[in-house]
Parts: sequence; C-alpha cells; structure tokens
Amino acid sequence: MPTADREHMKQTSIEESEGAVQSNRDQTVDERGGDEGFDLHAGTTQFYEDPHYYDYEFKSRREDVKYYTDRYLEAEGWCVELGVGTGRIAAPAVRAGAKVIGVDLHEGMLRVAEERRQRLAKAKRGSLRLVQGDMRTFELGETFPLISLPFNALQHMYTLEDARACLKTVHEHLQPGGLLVFDVLMPDFEYLNRPAFARFQGVDFKHPTWGATYNYSEQSAYDHLRQLNQVWFYYDRVDPPIGEPSEAPEHHSIQLSHRYYYPQELALLLEVSGFKTLHCSGDFEGGPVVEGNESLVYICEKVN
Repeated sequence: MPTADREHMKQTSIEESEGAVQSNRDQTVDERGGDEGFDLHAGTTQFYEDPHYYDYEFKSRREDVKYYTDRYLEAEGWCVELGVGTGRIAAPAVRAGAKVIGVDLHEGMLRVAEERRQRLAKAKRGSLRLVQGDMRTFELGETFPLISLPFNALQHMYTLEDARACLKTVHEHLQPGGLLVFDVLMPDFEYLNRPAFARFQGVDFKHPTWGATYNYSEQSAYDHLRQLNQVWFYYDRVDPPIGEPSEAPEHHSIQLSHRYYYPQELALLLEVSGFKTLHCSGDFEGGPVVEGNESLVYICEKVN
C-alpha cells in the first residue's frame, strides 16, 4: 500500500543501529528459511488480519473510490472487483448505482465487506455479491463488461507466472471488448533504495482496535532481482506505558509484500496476455505519467 495514504506514516527521522539492523536481518533470514526470499505468506496476510485497522489507515483515501465508481457505472452491468477487501470501494459504488461482485482471498476482510453490504439500503444489497477466491484461479461461471484490480492488488502477484495466471483468468471472464481497469504503484527509487532494514521513525497514534496509543515505525528491504519489496511495520505501546496492565499488546508487528511492475514491463505483459492498453494515467484524474507520480492507472481492452 502507498505509505502516503496512511494516517500515521509521516516519517520524521531515521534511526539506525548496526546491532538492531543486523538483528533484523538475521530474524528475516530465519523467517525465510534461507536467504532466497522474504516471508511472502506473512506479507500477503498480516496486513489484512485486522480489517478495522486497515479501514482506519486508508479512511482518507477517496480518489480511487470515485474513479472506480465512475468506471463501474459506465460499464452498465455487473462488474468484478478483485481484491475487494472490506468493500471500501465496492460498497460506495453500489450505493451510487453500480452492480459489483467482489472477490477476495481473506475471510476477515470479506466479513467486514459483508457488514458494509448489510448497511446498504435494502434495495441495494442484492447489487453487491461477495466471493472468496484467488485472483489467479477464481471461477464465476459468466463473463462481464469490466473487471478491476484496485489499490495495487496486482502487486500481490509476486512472479510473472502469478501475473500471467491472474490476467489469463481475467481475460476468460471478460466479454469481447471488455475492460480491465487497475492501478499499481509507480516505482519510487528513492523509497526502494533507502537503507535496507534501517528503522524509520513515525508518529504516535491511537490504535482503533486496541484503544491504546502506539508509536509507529517501519523498515523495508528491496530485492532488485525479483522486484520485491518487503515492509515491516512496528507498533510500540506508549499509553498505557509498557509494564502497566492492559489488554492492548505492548509490541506488535506486521509485514507487507509488494512486487513492483515497471511501465514497459506492464505494457508487454498486458500485450502477451491479450489486452490492448487504451489509457495509462499518472493519477485518478487522468493526468499524464510523469516522474514523481505515486500511481499508474490503466484501462485495457480485451482484444483476443
């Protein structure tokens, strides 16, 4: 997920201790079971284990909600949203008149999406269907005018084989001339090349699940060969102070994995997967792709 959208990721300083850095390197190697990769299972699941905290993190992210809502309404039929999560995008879109089938791998996220569905007006609830499934292998038994992968969902496809499998399944579920709409993070070399495993200090915030105040910090490491970035998020309790009785944990950490896709790489990947890129923009308002964009936003047509 893009750090700029998170509520408390305003990093104020860098704290790096050689001992701490080496300790974290050692811990990471242990978790990997070797030196060949990150803990991608943790990076695919841990960030989504607390859906209410997830919604808190991204409550101010609204541009993509409007963008995808507009695309769904233009499609004039049932659309599929892969990585529907908590329904952050799908539920407002349905409220506006869209019909969406949301697919997600994570049961807890779908549970919150169902809570959102139940809060819709009774007449709208039937316009949001939720399905647990893998975006590489989902099977819905029909075709659609539009399928989306919002909020960097494609970046959980960690290999080209994963991405090809996902795009093949999407292609099979699209009607002739149907649209694939998605966004990914623009590779940020300053961010990806920051010192591996260095600890970046964040700010204090009140955790919405535990009700306690935590200090946030993070570290990351980028595998240039596989284009994988692994991020560790750390939460250290401030209030109540460590040592005082509390149901809120004193320390907590989660991981997030992303594979970065480069524009020319994506162009070829889409072409060989049977898609024509109709438009690629640098934001959700249709702006040009320029250095410094946070996102790349694609509209692609099924061509064969």
